[in-house]
Amino acid sequence: MVLQISFGPISWLMVSEIFPLRTRGKGISLAVLTNFGSNAIVTFAFSPLKEVLGAENLFLVFGSIALLSLVFVVLYVPETKGLSLEEIESKILK
Repeated sequence: MVLQISFGPISWLMVSEIFPLRTRGKGISLAVLTNFGSNAIVTFAFSPLKEVLGAENLFLVFGSIALLSLVFVVLYVPETKGLSLEEIESKILK
């Protein structure tokens, strides 16, 4: 369960914070489209991959991806608690 929550909420939280005000609407739209597109790819690829790899190996692959996402979040996603949008923007652009 811990591995499954690694990147999912982060993408929704960070989307509203990483785009500057002048491009926020278009940026969020593109991010949401990418998120739903990725979800669709996983959904449609699940059954064929299950047939090829088997359920155990497929979940091992998904678990590995989740673990890599967790490592990415811990190492590269900056903490934004208590920061204004301008401070977040300057922190990300460094």
